[in-house]
Amino acid sequence: MDRSAQFALALGGRGRRVQGDMRLLACVLAFLACRAVLAASLQWKSTDLELAARPGQDTMKAVFAFRNVGDKPVRILALDPSCSCVSAAPDKAVHAPGESGEIRVDLVLTGYVGRMHRTVAVTTDDAQEKYVELTLTVDLPEWVSVTPRFLFWRVGDPPAEKTADLAIADPKAVAVNAMECSNPRFRAQLLPRPSGGYRLVVAPADTRQPDEASLRLNVTVGGQPQAYLVYVAVK
Repeated sequence: MDRSAQFALALGGRGRRVQGDMRLLACVLAFLACRAVLAASLQWKSTDLELAARPGQDTMKAVFAFRNVGDKPVRILALDPSCSCVSAAPDKAVHAPGESGEIRVDLVLTGYVGRMHRTVAVTTDDAQEKYVELTLTVDLPEWVSVTPRFLFWRVGDPPAEKTADLAIADPKAVAVNAMECSNPRFRAQLLPRPSGGYRLVVAPADTRQPDEASLRLNVTVGGQPQAYLVYVAVK
């Protein structure tokens, strides 16, 4: 084969490779265009919010904002909270193209401490993304803790004093107002501790027979009245 034929053969092979590369590039561009077309219509400002509770706060409100960036209206079909302590509602059911909206969430905090995670599953008629999960995380400090919550003596034991400690996370936000004992046959004192908080000192009048009582600690947290109970018993 002469040199001119070899050159023509090499040129033809290179042309086929170029054509193959062009076809691959066209496929990639088509895929990216398709992804752009199939992008979700609702663009959320955030689907994950973290909040901190104030002292004495027993409910919390949160807002998840979004915008319809698609070219068709989107209808919110359902909201499914993960807990009975959560309720959620949209500002309205249908949002037109270019329109902003929000999901409003109410959370009950009473009875919870620590780090709290709750979710709301959102179902829409968006053809590209029907389901979105919204997550709300709340830090709930334990403003007042009592340890232990139960003190007991056995029948016939010496009627010696036993103690429980009352710890306060923020003395500026928490005030201990009074202590009430349900049974006068138990002596109880609430004494301040040098290191902070209080110490509850309790003793039965005698231990010759079974007896019991509840000690109610009346506390104000962030301006809201709360009660903490300590149970004592002779068994």
